[in-house]
Amino acid sequence: MTAIERQASSIDTVTRPGAGDALLLRAEGLALARADALIIEDLDLELHKGESLHVRGPNGAGKSTLLEALAGLHIPAAGSVERLTQAPAGYLGHLNGLLPDLSTWENLQLFACCGLPADTRTVERLELHAFIDKPIRSLSQGQARRVALALACRPDQALWLLDEPFAGLDQATVDGLADLFTAHLQRGGGLVFSSHDRSLPRARLLQLRPAVDQDQPGKHSAAAEHSEDDRRV
Repeated sequence: MTAIERQASSIDTVTRPGAGDALLLRAEGLALARADALIIEDLDLELHKGESLHVRGPNGAGKSTLLEALAGLHIPAAGSVERLTQAPAGYLGHLNGLLPDLSTWENLQLFACCGLPADTRTVERLELHAFIDKPIRSLSQGQARRVALALACRPDQALWLLDEPFAGLDQATVDGLADLFTAHLQRGGGLVFSSHDRSLPRARLLQLRPAVDQDQPGKHSAAAEHSEDDRRV
């Protein structure tokens, strides 16, 4: 990848000592590029059962690209990603991936026919019954996001990888989603999510630094650290 412009975006190692059999996800020496520019390099991280990792950073720092790579949807420029579980992973990006002319119920049925049924308890927790017969195109941003989350967050998936899961949601739905995440972690699942303004109790923080301006060395944010100013759900 000689055409890559090295933009020394810096991110810090995120690890936790623990038994190997509790490990769900590992990335080593990970480098990710977009449009021939290296936006993340030399990342090591581990996620264990019952852990959540909050990925945060300014626009363009690589949050979405990192989640895509962890889901196997983006080929790294260097390094490796391992998912150390037999169970499938659930992924939700910025787009909801729904068919707009079908109703909420028809989208749920379509995914079920493809072997990806939403969990009944999750459907109830996110209150999809309130717009179950409405076409997706008629829903608000938050309502459509709730449908997508119900399809992405299935209990048979050990690992949930969610890009801005709280976007467009009202506070009541945020609270219900936080309960859903807590139950998943208590079952031994893992969660990696991005968010600009919301976090979860006991979530570890991965702060992505913006790319360094090659003409002005040192122009980047401080190292990753846990912030007491995080807005908890």
